[in-house]
Order: sequence, then structure tokens, then C-alpha cells
Amino acid sequence: MKSSSKRDSNRRAFMDQVRECRDNGYLLSSKKIGSGAFSKVYLGYATHERMRQNYKLSSDLRAKRHTMVAIKIISTAEAPLEYSRKFLPREIYSLNATYKHLNVIQLYETYRNSQRSYLVLELASRGDLLEHINATSDRRCCPGLEEEEARRLFRQLVSAVAHCHNVGIVHRDLKCENILLDDRGFVKLTDFGFANRTAVKNSLLSTFCGSVAYTAPEILMSKKYNGEQADLWSLGVILYAMVTGKLPFKERQPHKMLHLMRQSLAFRPSLSQECQDLIQGLLQLRPRARLGLQQVASHCWMLPASHALFHNVLSATPGTEEKALTGELASDEVIEAMSIRLRDDDDDDDDDDDDDVAERDLKRLEE
Repeated sequence: MKSSSKRDSNRRAFMDQVRECRDNGYLLSSKKIGSGAFSKVYLGYATHERMRQNYKLSSDLRAKRHTMVAIKIISTAEAPLEYSRKFLPREIYSLNATYKHLNVIQLYETYRNSQRSYLVLELASRGDLLEHINATSDRRCCPGLEEEEARRLFRQLVSAVAHCHNVGIVHRDLKCENILLDDRGFVKLTDFGFANRTAVKNSLLSTFCGSVAYTAPEILMSKKYNGEQADLWSLGVILYAMVTGKLPFKERQPHKMLHLMRQSLAFRPSLSQECQDLIQGLLQLRPRARLGLQQVASHCWMLPASHALFHNVLSATPGTEEKALTGELASDEVIEAMSIRLRDDDDDDDDDDDDDVAERDLKRLEE
């Protein structure tokens, strides 16, 4: 009886959401494409009338040749007050601040009422990086991605993170599940629920957030930390997962994680020495010893012979970004193309409980 009553309540709530979306120019489908502690993400469609009214939306969707969007619905009535007043506004601010970068998910608009907040987001239809790693590993009968593909995707991720840092945003929850792929295979960094604004360069933060498996050691030790340096550690964990098909540290308890972090990393023999060196440069226990984003971008592993001039993550010329990220530029063009560049005018809540997420990560990325 209770189950039937809950189903009826959920059905009524969903129909309310359908009406609220329609009133704001969107058609909400029943296809759920994601969920968090206080939110659900559905596939939606922008109406032609809404596209005429919203330039940000229309300019992006015209280039994509479809009207599909992702609509994130947050139940602010059920969420803790801290989430509604602190974390949700930070997420919206961060998405607005990072607008128009090819590898950061786009926020088209928001609307809300007394019960719910709606975020209309760019659709990334090919799922997340973790799913891609697992599917590719199964297809290849070998754990992880091939280095060339890992390099292509990691360049895009570095570009996205560099852009965030340049506009004063630290993500603080970088992990494979928060990296989506669109229908063309482009990386889309998403879920800025734990992001923070760093108004002062090298300012220190104190909030423990993110997933344990990707968390920097200084955060596990409950020390104040530099958000940019913590993001660099997470990038090292992600790259390791991409090329090995597993996480480098497989413990849920912080003190056990710290013990593992002090051990030497294990790599498969076939992994190039250059890739190993880059990962080790990011996974340094001392935050200041980690490679910076500029050093990552100019690392030899990021610069295969055909892209020898691909050395500056902080400069790009309009119109070359997409080719650079897909590896289609000639070597003499590449130096202009590694993008933290904003996209040419013409042309994402609290996640699951950190421990649950880390446990899932560890299970799914084991050999």
C-alpha cells in the first residue's frame, strides 16, 4: 500500500515538473539520464519559441543541429538549507563563470519555484568517462584506454580545468563520473556542486569534499589546502584510471588511503615511461611539488611527435580549438590550439554520498 502511494506521489510530482518545464519553454521527457542526492536529470527539448527568446540556447543548439537539453531538477524543499543557500548558488555561479568553453558543460538558463530549482544544461549523450573506460576495456579485452585516446581526452580535460582556474573556479570534485562525453566524443566537465570561487590567488580552503578515491592527501589529513593543487592531484588519479582501467588507491578509510599513497605506484609494463612520469608528477604528496597545469600541458607525453609545438595551454586562436582537441591540426598550427579559449560566438547538486561513490569507483575499476 505504501509502495503504491509513493508511486502515485512520484507520478504527481513528475507531472508537476512537466507542466513547470512547459511553462518555461521546455518539453520534459520521462527519460532519466542522471541523479544525485537531491536532484534528477532528465532529457528535455527546447521549444522553438524558447530558442527565439534565449540567444545562449539557440546559438549552441543551432550548431548541434538538435533541440535536446539536459534538465536538472533539484528538490530544494527536500534538500538541506545549506545546500540550497550555499552549494547550489556556487554551482550556478561556476557554470556561468565558465560559460563558452568547449569542454565545460554549458548552463543555458535556470528557473525555480518554492519547491524546485531547474538547471537547463547542455546535453552530453555518450555517458561519463568511467562508463567509457569500462566499455572500452571490455571491448579491447585489456584494462584501460589506449594511450593515444587517453591523451586526446586528457588534453581536453586539462584545457577545461585550466579555464576554470583562470576564471577563479576550483572544481574540488574531479572524477571520472563528472567528466561526460558528447555525441562527437568531446569531454564535458560537469557537476560543479562542490566548486568554489577563489578570489585570492593561493588562498587556502578547509572543507572536506569530493570522493575519497580522488581526494588529495592534504585534504585527507584535514589540513587547509590550495584548491588548484587539489584539483591537480585528482587529474593524476583520473589519468591513471584512464590508462590502467583501475584507481591507483583502493581504500575507503582516509588513514589507509594515506598509507597507500606513500607507496610506489604500480604500472603495467606496456605503459610508456612518459605517461608514467606525468602521472607521478601529478600524484606528489607535497602539493607544491605537483606539476602545474602549464607543466602538464607542455609535458612530453602531451606532445607526440606530430604535435611537437603543442605546448601552451594558455593560448589559442579562434576557430582552431575543435581541430586541436581532436588532433586534426598540422604541427605548425598546434601551438595556437590547445584551448582554454572561449568558444566563438557564431558557432550541471550534491552527488551521491562520498563513501558510496568511492566504493562504487573501487568496485568498477578493479582489474
